[in-house]
Amino acid sequence: MLSRPMASEPCRAQQRGVTLVELMVAMTIGLVVVLAATVAFLAGKKLFNTDADIQGAQDSLRFARHVVQSVVRQAGYVDYAPDRMTDGMAVAASSAVLQESNSADDLNVVGAANAAVNRTDRGVGANDSDKTSLNDSLLVRFFGRSKADEDAADSTIIDCLGNKQKGPSASPTAADRAWSFFFVSSTGDGEPALYCKYRAASGDFRSEPLARGVEKFKVAYGYDADGDSVPDAWLDAKGIAAKAQESGAPTNAAWRKVVAVRVGIVVRSDRPNGDLRKLKGHDDKLYPLGEEFKDSVSFDPPDDGRFRLVSTFTLMLRNVMKDPA
Repeated sequence: MLSRPMASEPCRAQQRGVTLVELMVAMTIGLVVVLAATVAFLAGKKLFNTDADIQGAQDSLRFARHVVQSVVRQAGYVDYAPDRMTDGMAVAASSAVLQESNSADDLNVVGAANAAVNRTDRGVGANDSDKTSLNDSLLVRFFGRSKADEDAADSTIIDCLGNKQKGPSASPTAADRAWSFFFVSSTGDGEPALYCKYRAASGDFRSEPLARGVEKFKVAYGYDADGDSVPDAWLDAKGIAAKAQESGAPTNAAWRKVVAVRVGIVVRSDRPNGDLRKLKGHDDKLYPLGEEFKDSVSFDPPDDGRFRLVSTFTLMLRNVMKDPA
C-alpha cells in the first residue's frame, strides 16, 4: 500500500529589523512628541513666572498702600481719652498739649520733593537733593496710646514698622511722639523698595524696607489757604515752601495749612519679561498722582520688560495742626 505524501505549509519568515523609512518615521514622531512636551513645559513655566511676578507686585502695592494709609490717618493723634484712675473713683484724661515749635520735625506732616534721605538721621532730606530717581519723602508724627493705668502701649497706635507706641509722659514733649518716615531707596541687590525709617527703643533712627519693587513714591499736599478745611490747591513740598516765601511767614506756618495728602505709588515686578516691550510710537508714560497732575508729575519707565502697577489715593488729615494765634 502506497503512502500518500503529506502537504507541507509554507514557512513564514520572522521580521528581524525595520526598514530605513520606518526608522525615520518613528524618529520623526518621537521628536514631535518631545518638542510638543518641551514647548508645553516652557510655556507653563513662563506662565507661572509671569503670574508670580504680577502677584508679587500686587502684594507689594497692596501692603504699601495699607501701611501708608494707616500711618497718615494717625497724623497728629493725641490721646484725650480718660483712662487714668486718680483716686480709685475719678478718672483723668491724658494731657498731650505741646508748646509751639518752629522745628519742621515737630509738624504732624512734612516732606521733601525729589529728596535723598539719610537712613540713620531724623531728616526727610532736602528738596531736589536727588535729581535721578525723583522720589519724595514723607514724615508723619503722632502720639501713641497706653493701657489704662499702665505705661505699656495698648497696640492701637503703631509706627510704619508696626511697633506699638505708648502714650505720652506726664509732661509731654514733642520727643514723646512717634516718627514714621516713608521714602524710596535701593536694597542690597539693587532693587528699589519703599522704606520705613523709625525711632528705635534705643533712641537711634533705623530704616527697614517695607515693600519691594516700589519704584516711585510721589506726594502732593492739599493746601487750605482760607481755613475752611478744604484744599484750595495741591502742592508738592517745594510748593509749600514757595507759599511760605510768598507770604513772608515761617515755613512751618504753611505746613500747618495742609489738610490732605495725596500719594502716588508705582511698583514694578522683580523679573523682566521679554514679551513686554514698548510699542513704537506708543505713549507708555505713567502718572503716579493721576491724570490731574500729568503736567507736573509723570514717569516714563525704561523699556525693561517689567510689569508696573500704579496706585493713587487721597487722605484727609483728621488732626490738623492749626497755626497758633
